[in-house]
Amino acid sequence: MSSPTFTYPTFVPKPAITSGNGYKCPSCGLELSIIEGTTTYSCDNNHSFDRAKEGYINLHLAQHKRSRNPGDSDDMIRSRQRFLNAGYYQDLAKAIIAHLGEQDGEQLVDKRLLDIGCGEGYYLSEIRKVHSELQLVGIDISKTAVRLAAKRKLDAQLAVDSAFNISLFDNSIDTAISVFSPINAPETSRVLKPGGTLIMVGPGEQHLSGLTAHIYDKTQPHKGNYASLDDSPEFTLKEQIEVSETICVKGTAIADLLRMTPYYWHCTPEQQAQLGTLEQLETPIHFTIRLYQNCAEALEILEALEILEAPDTLETPEILEAPEILATAETPEAPKE
Repeated sequence: MSSPTFTYPTFVPKPAITSGNGYKCPSCGLELSIIEGTTTYSCDNNHSFDRAKEGYINLHLAQHKRSRNPGDSDDMIRSRQRFLNAGYYQDLAKAIIAHLGEQDGEQLVDKRLLDIGCGEGYYLSEIRKVHSELQLVGIDISKTAVRLAAKRKLDAQLAVDSAFNISLFDNSIDTAISVFSPINAPETSRVLKPGGTLIMVGPGEQHLSGLTAHIYDKTQPHKGNYASLDDSPEFTLKEQIEVSETICVKGTAIADLLRMTPYYWHCTPEQQAQLGTLEQLETPIHFTIRLYQNCAEALEILEALEILEAPDTLETPEILEAPEILATAETPEAPKE
């Protein structure tokens, strides 16, 4: 008599959830929930992720990493933390906060803000000082940076995660910011609510020209970091703001400024030594802040109308601005200049 055979039941994964305010599993897309009495997040497919003692969670899967420790080096991150904490970029933080919405707080209650490439949390910290009512979310590919951000006790949702595969649900973010960090336009559009705002900060033409004068024979104006957005149908540019001033960097902050920038890798040992002899360094700081609107819902309507069949006919997403497009799904006319 032969022994009975045992077969495992067929595994049928659940469909991915497309809305929610928590994390979604980076492996299967299901919702991650904290297991009661533990610090472990788990989905219904039993993928588990432990919350670190500092309060953040690591959702950057090993198979998605291009190196063992992706992101900025620890030295660069700590240099940036010291420099920013000294207040040299405080005017930039104020400018970002000024464009978040109503300052009385009523309009921002229950709103969620995502900092893409949050680093060690300086800008989230400055935002939290002004807006206690905001729900803050921060992601960065660097584990060291997210750990330092968590130590700020921001009452924020923090995760080690990639901007190109964000472990958040569709339409779950009201406003996203990115300060000198790369983003993926389709992925950012996905997590933003339709009509949501993206605040993108990049270097202005004269940014840190006082520093680069010690490194290069001839300095080249910055071109910004907006190429991916300028070519993206997901976002339309609503406003551009320039923030500039001259700062006097003193003492060891000069070395921190150098180490926190990519210029460090282009600086010879002799140039580093020369900069180390300076008691102070005067340099312009110049930031370009661009405010974009997420056009995801309007794009879906246009696709349904088959307007996007010929990509060359959509030269600019500005035609998506008219609210009647969303209300009636009628074919829009080109806007007047």
